Amino acid sequence: MTTTIILDIEREQMRAVTAQRMVPEFAPGDTVKVMVKVFESLEADPKDKKRAKASQPKGPGFRLQAYEGVVIARSGAGLNENFTVRKISYGEGVERVFPVHSPYIAAIEVLRRGKVRRAKLYYLRGRRGKSARIFERTDARAKRLNAAFKGFKKPKGEPDNLTLIQGVSAETAQRLAGLGVLKFEQIANFSDEDIANVDETLGRGGRIEKDDWVGQAQRLLAEAVAAGEVPVAEGETK
Repeated sequence: MTTTIILDIEREQMRAVTAQRMVPEFAPGDTVKVMVKVFESLEADPKDKKRAKASQPKGPGFRLQAYEGVVIARSGAGLNENFTVRKISYGEGVERVFPVHSPYIAAIEVLRRGKVRRAKLYYLRGRRGKSARIFERTDARAKRLNAAFKGFKKPKGEPDNLTLIQGVSAETAQRLAGLGVLKFEQIANFSDEDIANVDETLGRGGRIEKDDWVGQAQRLLAEAVAAGEVPVAEGETK
């Protein structure tokens, strides 16, 4: 019982993060750019409230810092999943570990997909120059991954509970959110190309079409409209 409650809380926290930003498909060997939120200090002299108030920055109170490098490891699962990014800074190797669902990450962008055979690339720590080079993936799967990720834009509004679609688990819904798919309406309007791209990206083996995700999403969307949960466009009738 306790385990179930913890898992439910973790899923809610992951949904909250994925509603704010997309988590793309990436793996060790890929070059990524992580936009990290750096919060500025809001306190100056605690004895001087006026100076402390004047020192507070206008706006959100943080700035974005880009951290670009190669993913050398990805481990864990759910809310505890993390990945390690390595880069060379002033001739020295620097590594940072980022939680995938950290609220301090504003965005993750995949710049280049690498062709590697290992799940952990710790051997790069002892290499420099050409010996540390990773070849770029140019296969059909890499192209479809790029196409699927770039093909969807984050919709406005609150995300729908995609697990209501048969065949969509909490983990699958999380991966769909990483592709920018957050609402029934998006799945209901999938084209044949969209189905092929998403199916290949998620490794579903044709289950999206067999389970009729599009038809299920259309029915759920119609039920939501009938219940008044989805606003009807001007000129349409319920």
